[in-house]
Amino acid sequence: METKDQKKHRKKNSGPKAAKKKKRHLQDLQLGDKDAGKRNPKAFAVQSAVWMARSQDLKTKKHHIPVVDRTPLEPPSIVAVVMGPPKLERKLTEITGPVMVASGKKHRLAIIECGCDINMMVDLAKAADLILMLIDASFGFEMETSEFLNICQVHGFPKIMGVLTHLDSFKHNKKRKKIKKKTEK
Repeated sequence: METKDQKKHRKKNSGPKAAKKKKRHLQDLQLGDKDAGKRNPKAFAVQSAVWMARSQDLKTKKHHIPVVDRTPLEPPSIVAVVMGPPKLERKLTEITGPVMVASGKKHRLAIIECGCDINMMVDLAKAADLILMLIDASFGFEMETSEFLNICQVHGFPKIMGVLTHLDSFKHNKKRKKIKKKTEK
């Protein structure tokens, strides 16, 4: 198949636009700038202040700001609160803060003892992940225990585990079983 040669583009040689271009070209040659005729000085001028501000906003949005990964290397420790009656016997002597226990390679447990102070109860109810509620089986629920339950209910109600203590003080199994059933309700 034969291909036909297409006509090449011809510049305008007559008319007012062609005259202006020739005049501009002659001025540029006199000044010594060969490429000045190809450049349009109005092409990159600011069209409006609003448009300029908008384009600057878009340019600043394009800049990538690297986000720093702030996740800790180790997960935070699980906070377990031990709440019990004030006259409960404890094997540990003087505890001045939380007891940290390593429960695995990457898991820690912080055990905090809660006193009968209302401010301490409020603070620990907010921070606790797990609460061990120690209940004296010979006495039953005390006022502090029910107060702490109400405070926990207001502040998100974490997981609570009830633990009956002093069950060994009962001599008869029948009485022990009655107490267990009574506290389950």
